[in-house]
Amino acid sequence: MFKPTKNKLSIIFLILTFLPLVVMRLVVYPITLQTIKEEIIKNLEVAAHKQAELITKWMEKCTTDAQFIANNPFVIMAIKSTTEGIEQKELLKHVDTIKYFDYLWEEYGHKEVFIADRNGIIRMGSRKDLVGANISARDYFCSAIAGTFFTSNIIPSEVPIDNEAGVPEVGVPTMLVSAPIKDSSDAIVGVATIRIDVSEINAMMQNIHLGKTGETYMVDVNGYMLTESRFTEDLKAQQRIKKRAALELKVADPAADVLTRGVNECIKGLEGYDDNGYLDYRGVSVLGFWHWMPDYKWGVIAEIDVSEGYGVLYKLRDYIMFVFGIVAIGVIIIAFFLGKRISAPIHYITEIAKKIASGNYNARAIYNSKDEIGELASAVNKMAEDLESRSLFKPTEPTKSREGS
Repeated sequence: MFKPTKNKLSIIFLILTFLPLVVMRLVVYPITLQTIKEEIIKNLEVAAHKQAELITKWMEKCTTDAQFIANNPFVIMAIKSTTEGIEQKELLKHVDTIKYFDYLWEEYGHKEVFIADRNGIIRMGSRKDLVGANISARDYFCSAIAGTFFTSNIIPSEVPIDNEAGVPEVGVPTMLVSAPIKDSSDAIVGVATIRIDVSEINAMMQNIHLGKTGETYMVDVNGYMLTESRFTEDLKAQQRIKKRAALELKVADPAADVLTRGVNECIKGLEGYDDNGYLDYRGVSVLGFWHWMPDYKWGVIAEIDVSEGYGVLYKLRDYIMFVFGIVAIGVIIIAFFLGKRISAPIHYITEIAKKIASGNYNARAIYNSKDEIGELASAVNKMAEDLESRSLFKPTEPTKSREGS
């Protein structure tokens, strides 16, 4: 089928216009997206590993603090004097006068410190109201009195302790670390227990900056958040939590009520990431990296919203598509008029050539231009002139005479 030259030119111009767009979308864009994905996941991985390292060091310090308190000779002396009646009253009286134990508790800076005898009765500690309480049934006492160090999970407190506002409250997230107290004969005479200030773990988790929407948090084996969410106020407004995210919020997709992909994979003891996006506990698509801490049975999750992580690239993509759309419209208009400008004289010369071919030798192409089309018109006119000259001077054929006339 015959296709006018201007249509062919329009198609060529469109191909040349959209070719860079196709190359960008099929080659450049995927490469750029993959590079950004790798960089974001790398940052999330570094954040998760750094937080896990900080928490591990913090927990090791807490265990060491409990051990130092348990090994303190004055603590051993005091606990033995209450259970065995050892006559060192003058020395202990002097120690009590200078408030040595108060200084000792404050030196380590933990929420609480209390010392129990081998029967589980608290004999001394940073809180005087706890003295005399029986903790013999508590797991942290039972483990330590059996000779092993104990670290609890983050659990709701069973006694009133200061909350975030400094007001005593039952159920505040807390942790307990205990160590056996041994005398010179290596016999266990009591247990030293410290209550960790969980707010310090919160501070560590929230001290890292991952953009406007990025955060790191901890979860337990059941998928409950152990540290505070960056979006606690939003969760309160949605009535998904009452006081705090820690121990209240199950890290699940609110629509499906199932654990998020990051948490579900993490509590299986796996480490991994998702760079395509999954719904977090807000129902927002996020990029995530997860890391499991087997020693404490905690998971560390680092996440950032997809809209922020890939936002710049998406904006660049939309901007380029918009610009190419405007350019394409302009090219179509230019191609139409340019094609018309080029094809019109060719069509005109073609019609003249057809007339000449049909025997109209006096037809001429009137087109004055110094370009190739002008040369074509001159060549057609020259050909017409030659044909016309030959037809005028062509000799007539003589008539033959009859024989014998």
